[in-house]
Amino acid sequence: MPERTQEGVRVESVATGSPAMRAGIGRGDRIVSVSGEPVADLLDLHFLTSRRRFRLRWVDSAGGTREKEFRPAVAGLGIYPEPIRVRRCRNRCVFCFVHQLPRGLRRSLYIKDEDVRLSFLHGQYVTFSDITEEETRKILRYRLSPLYVSIHTTDTSLRRNMLGNAGAADILDVMKRLIRGGIVLHGQIVVCPGVNDGDELERSLRTLMTLRPGLATVAVVPVGLTAHRQGLPPLRPVSRREAGETLEMLGRIRRESVTKGEEPFAAAADEYYLIAGERIPGRKAYGSFAQIGNGVGLLRQFLDGGKALFRKNPWPRTDEGGTVVTGLSARRHVKDFLEEFSRRSGARFDPLPVENRLMGRSVTVTGLLGGRDITEALKKRKATKVYLPSVTLRDAGDILLDNVSPGDIAQETGTEVRIFEATPRGFFHAVYKPETSII
Repeated sequence: MPERTQEGVRVESVATGSPAMRAGIGRGDRIVSVSGEPVADLLDLHFLTSRRRFRLRWVDSAGGTREKEFRPAVAGLGIYPEPIRVRRCRNRCVFCFVHQLPRGLRRSLYIKDEDVRLSFLHGQYVTFSDITEEETRKILRYRLSPLYVSIHTTDTSLRRNMLGNAGAADILDVMKRLIRGGIVLHGQIVVCPGVNDGDELERSLRTLMTLRPGLATVAVVPVGLTAHRQGLPPLRPVSRREAGETLEMLGRIRRESVTKGEEPFAAAADEYYLIAGERIPGRKAYGSFAQIGNGVGLLRQFLDGGKALFRKNPWPRTDEGGTVVTGLSARRHVKDFLEEFSRRSGARFDPLPVENRLMGRSVTVTGLLGGRDITEALKKRKATKVYLPSVTLRDAGDILLDNVSPGDIAQETGTEVRIFEATPRGFFHAVYKPETSII
């Protein structure tokens, strides 16, 4: 979070008929204080205007300062502030994925953020490496909970080396203070073989267990390595043997620590099971799926979603099949799902596992596929209808990592492209609701 300033928060838009509009607040005005307290960002604005009664001070587009007392209804003030000015990350993590990106991707992908507001609002992970006293007080005052923290190890010296930041704060001290203040945390450990794995990983997890229940969960994630690590510290991927040993260790911790009805503490990302060639565990291993955004339990949700979908009876029939894009890591599960889907629908749906040449062969998840790789794979397949999972697109749903759009793919390959939410039910809707297609 930036330091507080008197510049205030600029208004992006105002809801029609809202108290703000009736007071004359408009686009481009700046909210500078609420009941005498300065407003530095949207968190200040939302928190301070949540009172039943407050006095707003703002600077209008002509430069004049205005004030008014408000007693807004439940619907709120009606102000939509400008987007957050993201606080940038100053770490040089040895495993940082941004540093491994090739050129020519969407510009936003090269931004490294270290902003606790985005952690609270969107579940993004922060390291707390350079957290200020003002930030800490704001977290505690506004009860910004839960927050998501990148831990990696509880050894301060090793952690500073991994973050490339010799002055990084002691993560245990920061977490303990936040937990004492009532903040719930979710952590992640990115495992780099030979650095923070094995005994060091187990020691860190057992230390972190002492912070429960304030530290609710920890995701254990294998390091992601692209083919673009020139000039970066040498790292290697997790091996099949190491993945199996890590899963065995996590199993021991789970058996020792989990009581009936309690959230599982440490869970492995799905990639660990795929690397080790082991079966995806049942739902109990994931609790509330609090770490689903970190790839922990995605495959379990997919498998369960498929079972629920196939209980549908009678099953609708269709005469048109298609080709379904997938990354290499999920291809077996996608293949099994599509075989059953094909049998029930009466049409043939085939998976198209796409090798990631944009990032490198070691990157196998579907969400990191580029449009050009998909296009080239489709040209070899000569498909007429293609189903593209939405995880390959940015939130706006218009372009892939390499700025290729679904429309570009359709035009270059001569295929119909349908976008679907990457779930069994999402695929079902895409098949039977052709209005979702992009030609």
